Amino acid sequence: MMTRKRVFAGAIAGLFCMQVAAQAADRTTDAARDMPKKAVKLKAPSAEKPFFLVNDNRVTVSQFSGGVPGYAKNSQSTTLAYTHYDTWAYGSNSFSLLTSKYDHGAATAPCLGSVLAPTGRCAGGVAASTSIRSTFGWNELFDTNAFSIGPLTNISFLVGADAAISNIFTASSNYDVLAGLQFGFSLPYKGYFNISPMYFQRMQHGAQLMPPSFGGNVSMPPPYPGLPDGVMHFTPTWGLDFNYYMDLGFLPETLQYFSISGRAAIRGADGNGGYGPYPRNPLNNRTTAYALEPVRLTLDAGKLFWGASYAHLVDVWAAWRYEKNISGYAEAYDTSCITKGVYNGSCTSNGIYYGMTMKLGAPIPGTPALSPFGTPFFTSVDNSFTYGVLPNATSPGETAKTVKQVYAFTHTDSWAYGTNRLYAELLKSDHRDPASPCSAVYSHPAFGVTTPCSGNMEINASLRSTFGFNEVFNTTAFRAGALRNVSFEIGADGRTTLGYAAPAKEAIVAGLQFAFDLPFKSYLTIAPLYYQEWNHSAYAYPNNAGNSPYGVGLYGVPPYTGLMPAGFTGTIDGNLHYDPTWAFEIDYGSALDFLPESMRYFSLSGHVGIYGPKGNGAYGGYTLPSSWNTKTEINAEPVRLSFDASKALWGEKYAHLIEAFVAYRYWHNKFGLDGGNPANGICFFANGASNKSCTEQTVYTGVTMKF
Repeated sequence: MMTRKRVFAGAIAGLFCMQVAAQAADRTTDAARDMPKKAVKLKAPSAEKPFFLVNDNRVTVSQFSGGVPGYAKNSQSTTLAYTHYDTWAYGSNSFSLLTSKYDHGAATAPCLGSVLAPTGRCAGGVAASTSIRSTFGWNELFDTNAFSIGPLTNISFLVGADAAISNIFTASSNYDVLAGLQFGFSLPYKGYFNISPMYFQRMQHGAQLMPPSFGGNVSMPPPYPGLPDGVMHFTPTWGLDFNYYMDLGFLPETLQYFSISGRAAIRGADGNGGYGPYPRNPLNNRTTAYALEPVRLTLDAGKLFWGASYAHLVDVWAAWRYEKNISGYAEAYDTSCITKGVYNGSCTSNGIYYGMTMKLGAPIPGTPALSPFGTPFFTSVDNSFTYGVLPNATSPGETAKTVKQVYAFTHTDSWAYGTNRLYAELLKSDHRDPASPCSAVYSHPAFGVTTPCSGNMEINASLRSTFGFNEVFNTTAFRAGALRNVSFEIGADGRTTLGYAAPAKEAIVAGLQFAFDLPFKSYLTIAPLYYQEWNHSAYAYPNNAGNSPYGVGLYGVPPYTGLMPAGFTGTIDGNLHYDPTWAFEIDYGSALDFLPESMRYFSLSGHVGIYGPKGNGAYGGYTLPSSWNTKTEINAEPVRLSFDASKALWGEKYAHLIEAFVAYRYWHNKFGLDGGNPANGICFFANGASNKSCTEQTVYTGVTMKF
């Protein structure tokens, strides 16, 4: 058991490092070439000089097999990524959101992963990460060309942050900040090379780092005391990033569909995360980590099949990835990398991977100007970042009140045949909604108690796309009176957290959307939809799930203490396959143009999602209690009042650049849990009294910035 305890520490680092490498691979490469080299004066740009110069948005799907420290030598993962890149008057911004699904080699609890045991039936883990980078060019800030000399195109300040979570056994998460300089150079054939020395500091969470008095046999082994909240505080260190891109312009004209690119992230040694009175084993000291993609070969499929006006609309690529000492885990001595005195292979990755990228952008180089119908291919693109605080959020089964900080990104675009909308949010709870291994379901500690465990983190993402009948059929037959259009709508949702239940929501929707124009620059959309969801819960396992070569019991102590009543099998992998059901999604917005001109800084908006009962998730021949049956779920923000602060301060030209808002949130039968059934042990105490955690009602405030 001692070996297993030491190995768990490797999980988060491996997952996060793979996410960062994937994120780097998916970032836009050709858009950076188009950033103007001419300095922009440090003042509000004139109407002739756009504030934003490039706006590039892409979706990528890729596959890779690599190491996950302490879990797997070669775990297959499929990654779906969204990346945004823009250049503006004073620099650039990039934002990435990724989610990866792993095979059984990197599994959820109670399985240990293929390094320690044969691959079990536990569901493969899910990881999600988000990243932001911003640069501020010295030529632009200081209104000069002094930092463009020879191949040097600019020097920039660089700042950024990353966050990642996973639902594997150790509830691994990572958050870091960085700051430094970026030196940009030009290469032949419209190419570039950037190198960035930086300051880097991170924190990581792992359930296996808790003190033995709380975490049991899964916790940090003696003689070390463990970390009070399971969070490692690493020492600041150095980092070095570089990336390059170049069209293969020397090829014959008939072959000029190819480009090469590459990137690397190198991070210095930063200790072992112990601090003050909480030391850790020196064998857990992190060493220099290398995450490299030396070369990626890209085929511009859009240009090949549809011509130069569709350049980079669709790219197909293959790349070589090499990672050594993944996230600093020293393959030579770290207990996560060594099994029975022999290197287990989990702290290195080396292989070819491949993927496809599709552009979702507006007026950017490579985007076709017109559709076959003569209308603009992309008519609008909008990206915004929101920060808010939910003072009275809930966490079903854990607490009826927790404060959650919300960091959200929204992308919307309109194109020749419809619209796309991506919404992603990262929520950070206080200690009343804890990360694993805390779980009120096992009174570890009790419901609603401020726990020693770190507050939970969760990432939610939602994508909706419409295809307008008027546009697809080149008609106006679906415009009548207030009705603006009828559209076919499809979409998907995803969610995972650090909680002990290890959720891994995947859902799809399909149906129709009816769009209406209302007075005062208002709109209303109503979408009746088909909805189907798949998920995961550690509580769905059979009661003997940990009593096998594949895993360990609750908190590492066999026999496994499950929740299945007698007569029910649970599901062998903890997965839940819900029944298809119905849904309604309603959105509205109003510019409140009936207000006097002097008060036209306000707007109203709202969203209501209603989702029908979906069964209890049992599938095949497996059975779950009727108390797991779901009920109709209402997830709504019925009203949000926004104040256009940038318009009030700087005028109409900057309308909606910065908005402050106040909103009301109502979530009934949260996640579909039946808040009216006393037999439901998540929503009710054992005495039949409601714990009030399955309905959320809160007023909250925040600020939104467009970019």
